[in-house]
Amino acid sequence: MQKKFLNGRWEFRDPDGEWLDGTVPGGVYTDLRTNGVIDDPFVADNELDVQWVGRTDWTYRRTVDVEPAMLAHDRVLLGCDGLDTVATVRVNGEVVGESVNMHVANEFDVADALKRGENEIRIEFRSPVEYALERQEAHPHEVPHTHYPVEQPGRPFIRKAQCHFGWDWGPSLPTTGIYRDISLVAYSAPRITHTTTEQDHDGERIDLTVRVGIDAPSAGECELAASVADGETTETVVLGAGEQEVELTLGVEDVDLWWPNGYGDQPLYDLEATITDRSGAGDPTSHTVTDRLGFRDLEVVVEPDAEGSSFHFTVNDTPVFAKGANTIPVAPLYGDVTRDRYEHLIESAAAANMTMLRVWGGGYYENDALYELCDEQGLLVWQDFMFSCALYPADDAFLATVEEEVRYQVRRLANHPSIALWCGNNENEEALHNWFVDHPAHDEQVADYEALYEETVGPACRDEDPSRTFWPGSPSSGPDAEDPYEFGSGDVHYWDVWHEGQPFEDYYTTEPRFVSEFGYQSFPSVESLRTVIPDDQLNPTAPLMEHHQRNPGGNATILTRLASYFRVPFDFEDFVYLSQLLQAEAMSTAIEHWRRRKPETMGALYWQLNDLWPVASWSSIEYDGTWKAQQYAARRQFAPVLVSFHPEFEGDTGGENAGADDEAERDFGEITAQTLWLTSDDPRPLDGEITLEVLTFDGEVLIERTVEVNVEAGESTPLGTVDRADLPAEVDPATVMIRAEYDGPGESYPATAVFEDYKALELPAVDLDVTIDGDEVTVSAPEGAALFVELDAGPLTGWFTDNYVDLRPGETRTVAFEARENHRDGLIEARLREHLSTRHLRETY
Repeated sequence: MQKKFLNGRWEFRDPDGEWLDGTVPGGVYTDLRTNGVIDDPFVADNELDVQWVGRTDWTYRRTVDVEPAMLAHDRVLLGCDGLDTVATVRVNGEVVGESVNMHVANEFDVADALKRGENEIRIEFRSPVEYALERQEAHPHEVPHTHYPVEQPGRPFIRKAQCHFGWDWGPSLPTTGIYRDISLVAYSAPRITHTTTEQDHDGERIDLTVRVGIDAPSAGECELAASVADGETTETVVLGAGEQEVELTLGVEDVDLWWPNGYGDQPLYDLEATITDRSGAGDPTSHTVTDRLGFRDLEVVVEPDAEGSSFHFTVNDTPVFAKGANTIPVAPLYGDVTRDRYEHLIESAAAANMTMLRVWGGGYYENDALYELCDEQGLLVWQDFMFSCALYPADDAFLATVEEEVRYQVRRLANHPSIALWCGNNENEEALHNWFVDHPAHDEQVADYEALYEETVGPACRDEDPSRTFWPGSPSSGPDAEDPYEFGSGDVHYWDVWHEGQPFEDYYTTEPRFVSEFGYQSFPSVESLRTVIPDDQLNPTAPLMEHHQRNPGGNATILTRLASYFRVPFDFEDFVYLSQLLQAEAMSTAIEHWRRRKPETMGALYWQLNDLWPVASWSSIEYDGTWKAQQYAARRQFAPVLVSFHPEFEGDTGGENAGADDEAERDFGEITAQTLWLTSDDPRPLDGEITLEVLTFDGEVLIERTVEVNVEAGESTPLGTVDRADLPAEVDPATVMIRAEYDGPGESYPATAVFEDYKALELPAVDLDVTIDGDEVTVSAPEGAALFVELDAGPLTGWFTDNYVDLRPGETRTVAFEARENHRDGLIEARLREHLSTRHLRETY
């Protein structure tokens, strides 16, 4: 078999334009920006000036020399791993194929179209917007979907990343182009197109079923072999001409199991499959493919119980609390999608003690790099199919391309041990039952929904991968539930705190089984904003700042809630800092509460891990890679051993699950007590102790206790309560902090609680002492408490081992800076000395 990659330099143009240099893989926005035809669409409101790009047809072309040896093969294919989206492919002027789905790979037969020597390959892309509008206008009834401040129309009618048309955190940049590898493939003997596996764990032996996809130019007898670790098998198979699947079974015994992050190691093994054609007169011809496997027994446990039904993941018979976040595409312009971005994202998630990421259904199925890195870092992947916040058509052509998409993507991804669940869509079941239920074409929409998900996506997924659970949608109460949004069953998206303006304490009223979306916004760093917004627009309500906020009313929501918890700052940098503290406090309130509820609640995936441009959003990592306060807080929120406080309130909390229906802001009243909890995800029983202190901000210890810890593996339990009434009568609660620190096995972090809102605290004005030694920074508050101490490394790329920490009076904390670039310690130290700055809450008063 011969393969010739065609990546690299191409030319592109619009129908009336000059040919310009382009790059493949890539996309038209990147190429136009590189050629100076458009300004950077991220900067200011340039995005509004480039909406014409998505309404324009574009053509890409290149020439390629084809050797006689390649043309001598029985088959010659043009392999296109990713065409975005509506494309006609020509070779030497002859149409060899078409595509209408960016989520499938295409192979076009080009044997008759190619010639010896120089050949022209031309790919003509239709405007995705015009194509979608044309299909929308021809459809017999309206297909409703969500709308955003800057958007292009028609997105449900095209199998393209939905967020390219605009979203409430992203720009409207409906790009086109050859966004993944393109190559010529020539062969005369059978070749392997894919492998998928199914594991049966039975004692020490694992039975591995391997399905091998084979494309044979002609019928004949071949030898098929598969091996992994200590297991191998070889069989003689009789192939027909064309594509087919052959199943092999082999036993594996001497392997180590793959575990999620924090539960064990992630050993990976090479599965090698070889097809050998011995029918020819000459030497046998073989084709070998290699995939990486991790051996683990994974189950989604959905069982009826007193609350409804459970929903949690077990790996190797161990229940796993899903701790993590949702991901969106790493960049809207394909030229900015790099392995380095994926590495930073996945390493950041693993460093924050996450165990699961959800690949959200409004983007695209990610590059191989993301899944490979999740395999290596032990991050389970909740994989949505790419349908989001809309109802969709279900005509025969649409269903046919969707089935092709599902089968292709499941075959591509199923060998990754990180893939934990296939999910039908994002919020479309909810849309059908609640958002658009009063639509005049609702009956037709119900029929379309059933045809799309219940008769096409689900069956195709189960057929290709019977080893994993197919979940109907997110949120969903399960395949047999009438209401997709039941707190006692399945997964929920809980948005009352953000969208309905409820206080953070509202999270305490909820009793979900698994929360796959919830979130709170913050602003990115001033350094990030300055890359796209001039200094005179660095204000929450300035026009360009509002352009970089896609959630209607989002900035007003942040300002309003910030005033509830913190003192309003008069400096924009302080405002950005406080907005990030606000986000971290919201997420800490939710995540710690839900973790304390285990095993009834067994998952918390916040929205969202990453950004795809500099913007005010729900992300915990900025587009340029900087960790926000929430990303640091996530490391503590998701620590294997969580020490936390649950407040008790004077007022009525509104009852169980009050947030699901009650849109009026609830009054929780004064905090009367703080209850200390320990929540363990450690697979071992824990023996240790917690030092519990109640002290004033200037260092007077009012109460001191040692709390013994003796808990079972995975247990969550209260350990004691500090009552407001226990404070001496002469002590103002606004001058008091509660501190708990665990000493024992397992990673853990100190916990802090107070009896008043942060804006009411009488914090002392303290100067921090900071010393730098190599990559380590030591910070102390010798004269009094300092809350939310921020260490800012400036332009250094990486993260601290802890940040935004609370320092009790006199406490010293040493953290290391983990640089992503391979700098020697001396250089890191020099740059920290040059750029390091600090801030704490009292300095914003």
